[in-house]
Amino acid sequence: MQITGIILSGGQSTRMGTDKALLQINGKTFLENTIEMCKPFCQVILISSNNSTHEKFGLGIVPDEFKNCGPLGGIYSCLKKSDTDWNFVISVDAAFVEPEFIKYFISEIDDFDAIVPFHEKGKEPLIAFYHKNSLKTIENMLESGNFKMRDLLHKINTKFVDSQCWVERFPEIFRNLNRPEDL
Repeated sequence: MQITGIILSGGQSTRMGTDKALLQINGKTFLENTIEMCKPFCQVILISSNNSTHEKFGLGIVPDEFKNCGPLGGIYSCLKKSDTDWNFVISVDAAFVEPEFIKYFISEIDDFDAIVPFHEKGKEPLIAFYHKNSLKTIENMLESGNFKMRDLLHKINTKFVDSQCWVERFPEIFRNLNRPEDL
């Protein structure tokens, strides 16, 4: 199965105070780490970004067609550019996702529009798989001014995969780095 990786790195990073994609962890930027994480599973990688600095990583960047509407706009723009039915979406600040988990999650792909992990603390729509079938619904939401990921998950045929066992095995797996103190 062909999969496109979509790295969401176009956020304004207002809570962090600087571009999160260019911050370093273990000697590499968040963006470099996320690219490396996706490479074994994704034949093509798209970077959702409005920052031309992100072009230096050798992959094309995809600017938001709908501005200032959060991750939903980035997902929409990249799904439009994608040539594959299935797309792995990951936020650039999800630095602790295990490759083993991605491999497992691929095995959960079925006849749905989205495959989304959940655990006792909630759903993880920014570490998930989205099918191109969801494009029209996303477009309708963006045009109506509804930018809420949770609303999208209830409008499309979403498979929620219990991932609590992964949290128990890798407690940091869904940890996001949003503020300087999170580093």
